[in-house]
Amino acid sequence: MTAGGGDRSARIERLLAAARRIADPEDSVGRRARSVLPSSTGLSPAGVEYALVQCLETHPSPGELRALHASVTPVLRAHVLLSANVFVAAHRAIALALSSAAEVEVRASRREPEMAMLLHQASDGVFRLVEELAPLPSDHVWAYGHDATLRTLRGDLPAGVVLHAHGDGMGVAVLRAPTHCHGSHLAATARALAHDVVAFDQRGCLSPRLAIVVGDVDAARDFARALARELASLEETVPRGAMSDDELASQIWYRETLRFVAELFPAGRGAVTLDVAGGVLAVPPGGRIIHLIRAEDPAPVLERLRPVIAAVGVGGPPEVWEAVRAQAPRARVSAIGMMQRPKLDGPVDRRPDPAGEVL
Repeated sequence: MTAGGGDRSARIERLLAAARRIADPEDSVGRRARSVLPSSTGLSPAGVEYALVQCLETHPSPGELRALHASVTPVLRAHVLLSANVFVAAHRAIALALSSAAEVEVRASRREPEMAMLLHQASDGVFRLVEELAPLPSDHVWAYGHDATLRTLRGDLPAGVVLHAHGDGMGVAVLRAPTHCHGSHLAATARALAHDVVAFDQRGCLSPRLAIVVGDVDAARDFARALARELASLEETVPRGAMSDDELASQIWYRETLRFVAELFPAGRGAVTLDVAGGVLAVPPGGRIIHLIRAEDPAPVLERLRPVIAAVGVGGPPEVWEAVRAQAPRARVSAIGMMQRPKLDGPVDRRPDPAGEVL
């Protein structure tokens, strides 16, 4: 058994206390986090600060914690394989494992090991950091990564392990932009969506890559222009971080291709593309690029994307929310502007079976 011991509430509280120290810029652990995380994540220092202050779940409500505990099965041992894309996601992944078991082993991402190490240090070892996972039959494994990585993992794990696999996914926004939309309302919605896009430089499964704009052509163009302005403005305070050569090449290819089939609105180092006819379903490569699709009805687009939608941000009257929930029943649904600030109430990605899959 790890040094964690005790009941699940006590284990989670130790992890939450660690997260609060990491989020606090005045704490020694918080200062170290701000020193090491820009290099390991590739985010700008301001991008790291934004994530720590806005996106790290440090004060869940009692109801959220009850939902977190209810989302897992109590077991003897749990294991966690972390991804590098969203560094604060390590906190939730480890919380789920600690809720289910007193004995938890975590293998950090080799590209981004720092967040797991910070949580381990600040929680006084409530879980164990390991170089390789060695689960036994009936152990639960929480694994995060690309679909190809998870396919390989399924072949490597022993029979009888229960796998909770969280693979590739993305966020989608759905909003109604009525004709003659009030300027302040349009700007506020665009500003909220820009914050969702900027977090983690759009690398996470909650990050919106597409937005479905319900409204006429003029309203869609007005929103695209407002969103491009807000992204450019936000870049001044939260600059984009480092991009790999492959990521930069994908962005160039996307921009040049979409020029011929959609409208392009520069947005600092990012971009907004708009298809007013609704026929171009192009998923951008990330790096603060978002594609807007004008549609009279969001349902057909959501239906086509259903397998990959992990989160939907909504802006509009109740009927828009109802349409989203009907077409994306397993997606995490929130208001636009809150997509990257989910409640700590269970797995952030609700597409997989919560019971896991027995290998």
